[in-house]
Amino acid sequence: MAKDFQKSDPIGDLKALIESDFNRVIRKTHASLSTKTHSPVYTGFFASSWKVANTPPKATQEVKNYKPWSEFAKIGKKEPYNPPNKVEARFPVKRVFSIKKSVFIGNKAKYAIYALEGGKIQNFVQGRLAQIIRDNMKEKKGKLFLLGAKEQIPGFGSAGPSIGYSDVL
Repeated sequence: MAKDFQKSDPIGDLKALIESDFNRVIRKTHASLSTKTHSPVYTGFFASSWKVANTPPKATQEVKNYKPWSEFAKIGKKEPYNPPNKVEARFPVKRVFSIKKSVFIGNKAKYAIYALEGGKIQNFVQGRLAQIIRDNMKEKKGKLFLLGAKEQIPGFGSAGPSIGYSDVL
């Protein structure tokens, strides 16, 4: 049965659709980054440390403080070419985000800036992320940011390597 035109809310329906699509993109992006396919994996700590929030997640957590990854890192020091690894999202996306607030997807691993050097994340942003957005966003609206390495400019007074966020949506 069709909706009664007088009782319909096209603006509300469109907003609900955009919110739903936006959250689907966020969940699928987080899930994709939390895999061996799209994140660098040595012990699996980096790939397991992606977090979604309304503020930029800080890269403060050291692998040595979290089991089983701390054990894998110890083994990796003895056998550096093939330590065991485990990828398991430590920060699952449990909340619903609003298109009215910026959303940041970042990594909590303290060494995140070095893990980004391999290029897997850059390839993800340039390839798979665009596909996730195309497949899930029927209407485009909202702000989504993804962690990435800021350009370092060498010279006197340089702040050194840092991490920044780039606008995705």
